[in-house]
Amino acid sequence: MTKRFFLLAALAGVWSVSAQNGTLHLRLVDRVTREPVVGAVAELRSQADTARTPFYAASDIDGAALLQRVPAGAWRLRVTSLGYEALERELRTSGGKTDLGTLEMSPGAEAIESVVLEVPALRSSIRGDTLSYRASAYKVTFGADAGALIGKMPGLEVADGVIEAQGRTVQRVFVDGREFFGNDVMSAVRNIPADMVESIDVYNSQGDQSEFMGVDIGDGYTAINIVTQPDKRRGAFGRLFAGYGIPDKYIGGGNINIFDRARRLSVIALVNNVNMQNFSSEDILGTTEQGQANARSGSGNFMVRPLDGVSTVQAVGANYSDEWGEKAKITASYFFNRADNRNESLTDRQTFTSSEKLVLYDGATDARIENVNHRFNSRFDYKFNNRHSLMMRTAFSVQDYLLDNETFSRTDNKFADDDIRFVNRRRNFAHNDNFGYNVSNNLIYRYRLPGSKLRSLTFGVGGRYSGGEQFSLPRQYTFRDPDNTGADTAAYDARNISRTHREQPGYYVSGSATYTHAFGRRSRMSADYRVTYAANRVNRRTVLFDNKTGMFGPEPDPRQSTDYDYDYLTQRAGLSYQYLFKKTKVAASVYYQHVDFGGDYTLPVPDRTSASFDNITYNVVGNIHFDRSNLLKIDASSRTRNPRAADLQSIVNTTNRQHVFAGNPGLKPVYTHDLSAQYIRSNAAKGRTFTLAVRFSASPNTIADSLVIDSPHFVIVIDGDGTELGEGNQFVRPVNLPGYWNLRTTLSYGFPVRWLRSNLNVRAGVTTGRIPSVINGTRNRLNGDSYDAGLTLGSNISESVDFKIGYTGYYNVSRNSSQIRTVDNVYVSQYLTADLNFVVRQRIVLRGSADYNYYKGITDTFREERLICNLQVGCKLFRRRLGEVTVGVNDLFDQNGTTFRRTVTGTYIRNVSNLGLGRYFLAQFSYNLRLFPRQGAAVTRILQQGVE
Repeated sequence: MTKRFFLLAALAGVWSVSAQNGTLHLRLVDRVTREPVVGAVAELRSQADTARTPFYAASDIDGAALLQRVPAGAWRLRVTSLGYEALERELRTSGGKTDLGTLEMSPGAEAIESVVLEVPALRSSIRGDTLSYRASAYKVTFGADAGALIGKMPGLEVADGVIEAQGRTVQRVFVDGREFFGNDVMSAVRNIPADMVESIDVYNSQGDQSEFMGVDIGDGYTAINIVTQPDKRRGAFGRLFAGYGIPDKYIGGGNINIFDRARRLSVIALVNNVNMQNFSSEDILGTTEQGQANARSGSGNFMVRPLDGVSTVQAVGANYSDEWGEKAKITASYFFNRADNRNESLTDRQTFTSSEKLVLYDGATDARIENVNHRFNSRFDYKFNNRHSLMMRTAFSVQDYLLDNETFSRTDNKFADDDIRFVNRRRNFAHNDNFGYNVSNNLIYRYRLPGSKLRSLTFGVGGRYSGGEQFSLPRQYTFRDPDNTGADTAAYDARNISRTHREQPGYYVSGSATYTHAFGRRSRMSADYRVTYAANRVNRRTVLFDNKTGMFGPEPDPRQSTDYDYDYLTQRAGLSYQYLFKKTKVAASVYYQHVDFGGDYTLPVPDRTSASFDNITYNVVGNIHFDRSNLLKIDASSRTRNPRAADLQSIVNTTNRQHVFAGNPGLKPVYTHDLSAQYIRSNAAKGRTFTLAVRFSASPNTIADSLVIDSPHFVIVIDGDGTELGEGNQFVRPVNLPGYWNLRTTLSYGFPVRWLRSNLNVRAGVTTGRIPSVINGTRNRLNGDSYDAGLTLGSNISESVDFKIGYTGYYNVSRNSSQIRTVDNVYVSQYLTADLNFVVRQRIVLRGSADYNYYKGITDTFREERLICNLQVGCKLFRRRLGEVTVGVNDLFDQNGTTFRRTVTGTYIRNVSNLGLGRYFLAQFSYNLRLFPRQGAAVTRILQQGVE
């Protein structure tokens, strides 16, 4: 009895203490504009115990802040935000819910430094499923863009035209909650000045369907929201620059942004011949797929990295967003870019065979490319009333691509005893002229049923049409005499010339209906049905060159031509459930999917194929908010992907005898499992951020290559006739294979180094996986392991002292295993970077950057090493130092004549070096535009006359 009494007393004591903890709510607005103050820091300190750890919270996009687990007692509240006077208040809490209501913050003129000193350790915080970085804790020089700021933040990386956040690719950028330049991430971050930014928020944005349904069905993506400083949301700002150098280098462009609360207009422009591209390119034709390891990724995202080589660029773009009254919102962007590219590349490739032999390929290519892109994206939202809402997305894109290149190559066989035997030399000429376009429109309509806000119906309709044409004229000369080193086209042993015209129009239409029912405030359930019909046509006409007559044939070759119509009818029906509790969300969906496929051939032979596929797909999303410092995100899903049109065609493409390709009409849709998890810990008091991310994907029937190589007598069947493959050639056919999987684990840890007044970010990662393939009928597996580690030290001293030093090292191991043999490939690569920016006496500008790249093969003798240094010196101009003139040298030691890339796949290892810029000198003038209401009435006239 006594034990029970003490147990009850202890439980009562624990309950009593926990019951005294409560919450403190407040909302912050600008005293003048009445707009929410976003990203303000609320600090709550005990009056009785000054040594006690204070409570922190940051205001969200609505200006609301919540401090949790606040014990009863007397407290001193202090709220700080960039550009505002500090707000202080003494209060007493009783342990329950305390609501301070709306608090007004007065715009002030105190220095930013004073705000930072008040909360020196607050670098990041967690709000719901959002990781927010406070910009003032990551200082960059004045005039830098948001991309430079993001590059200093732990867990975020900017490289090769993409941004990665905790191991995930960022797909959209928002500015103050509004889409900015559609899905062109680089245009967004490169055209917002860093001094405008108050915070960077990283979160998983819901897709349009989930947003309207109110239930997360797994169509979300990783996004960044750039929160601007409240006093910078009305005005004109940007940067203009122009420069000229030797030998014959030039650059010019800029960006101008005019913000007037809800109405915002941004215009950007760029011209140069120094390879500068502050935007992403769109490849709707698939012309840049060749040579990329993920050419069959089928992601549906056409954004690609810039072209290799040296490009002359012209680009212009605009972004507009506004609220039309209280019911309508619109965001639209347009972008045009043109790139004239020149590249001289060297390719070294080792192709595996099923025997103790490697096929060696060495090629030199001289290429000229002209790539033109237009793209338009818009989103329109209209809320008729509390029951009726509408959202419409419209997109339009056009691509014009012209290629001319010449390749001189040599093929050898390497045997186990290192004996190398000559096979042939080849000289290839290519001319491609391609044009394509896409136009799409999607509507989502939501109707809340009368009598309750807990039930709604959502309807969606959409469609896309794509078209265009492609023309190619390949010429290939083969030389089997090892002494013919010049590859004179008059002394060829074999010649293969053809002319191909290809059209591939297609469209899809889709519809969906969803019923959503909310069971109170925490639970929601939905049932939906979706149907999609996609129809495509491939019309290919190939005319062969007759070596005897010296002329093209009068008619297309039926064996190399095709008329192919195919369609997919996909139907999905499923249930979704979502549970919300405070800041924790768990959602799950399960769908039954039925796909009907049909294909009709007119050429090369009349035929019809049909098939049906049934799958169960699922999706689980979990955002578990343990407390204000710890967050766990989990996402598990499955998906299907249909084969590409080129993979489904039954023709055998022999226009390039060195690489003969045949389609496979029997391919099945690829079924893939994806699992990802992210753990984030943000210690606001100490300024530390830790993230751990895991991503896993696997497929039981991925589309892989079936390769026939080193088999000169292999017979290729074309329309019933057989022809031998020939020496030094290879035959590739896509097949469904089991065994694909990939696992990637990354961690990062960022913390302040106070004695250096800097931030140190440490990161590490492990990638392992398997890629299946078939070589000469033998199953092959590429097992790959990659280990990487690195660190970045970024200054947080002042705008006059800005530096970032980084190191990343990779150790890569790949093993090709088959029943015949095993081949290992081990190599290491290291990258060391340093960026230094100093402003002396507020006028003299000193800049320098260095990039050291080192590559070393362990299982081979390949080695690549280079050091690229850039130096600039200049002077700030004008009274407010908004202008700047600099002179500098790019690539001081002239080592950037080439760039290097290695690719490892299930059938080959390839090293490619491409043409680089080399050393040049440049004089440049730039001006930073900053006009805000406090600086006079000029900006008011701009806003009234320039926007309307």
